[in-house]
Amino acid sequence: MGDDPPPVGIIEVPPSPLKSFFLRHHKALYLAILAVAIGAVVSITLLVEKPDNFQNYIKSSGYLGVFLMAVIGSSSPVWPLPGSWAVFIAAGFNLNPVLLALTAGIGEAIGESTAYMAGYGGQVVVVNIRGYRRVEGWMMRRGGIILFLVSAIPNVLIKAAVVSAGALRFPFWKFFLFCCTGKIIKSLFFAIAGYFFFDALFEIFDRWF
Repeated sequence: MGDDPPPVGIIEVPPSPLKSFFLRHHKALYLAILAVAIGAVVSITLLVEKPDNFQNYIKSSGYLGVFLMAVIGSSSPVWPLPGSWAVFIAAGFNLNPVLLALTAGIGEAIGESTAYMAGYGGQVVVVNIRGYRRVEGWMMRRGGIILFLVSAIPNVLIKAAVVSAGALRFPFWKFFLFCCTGKIIKSLFFAIAGYFFFDALFEIFDRWF
C-alpha cells in the first residue's frame, strides 16, 4: 500500500485575549453592567421630580425631559406616559421633530438595555408570558430584523424580543443598533403626528374661539 495522506484535522484557533477575558468573566461583567443600568434608572427616577402636569413639564424641560421620560418609560413602568407620547406632546410645542426622534429613540434604547441584560444574565422571568417562545424562535432566525420591527412598530412583544436577545447572547452593539434605529423611526412618526395634530388643533381654536 502506498503512503496514505495525513488525516485532515480541524485546527482550532485559540480565542483572542480579550475574548478569553469575556468568556471567563461574563457573569461578573453582566452583574456590573446591570448594576450600572439599574443605578442610572434609579438615580434618574430619584433626581427628577415626577411631574403633576406632563404638558407643562415637557414644555419647560424640553429635549432633556423627553430623553429622561424615554429612558424611564422603556426600562420600568415608573411614569404613566411613555417616551412616544412625550414626543407626541413635545412636538405640539414646536420642538424639532427630528431632534425629538433622536432624543427619544436613544433614550428608549438605553432603557431597553436593562431588559437585555436581564436576559443575558439568565433572568428569564418573561419566558412564561404568552408568545415568548414564538418570539424567541423568530429571534433565532432573524434576530436583527425582528428587533428592528418590534422597536419601530408599537406592540406588546418588545420586552420578549429584547430579553430573548440577551438570552441568546445577541451582540450588544447589534442589539443597540437595531433597537435604537427602530425606536428613532417610531418616535419620528409620533413627532410628526403630534406636530400636525396640535397645529390643526390650535388652528381650530383660533378660528372658532
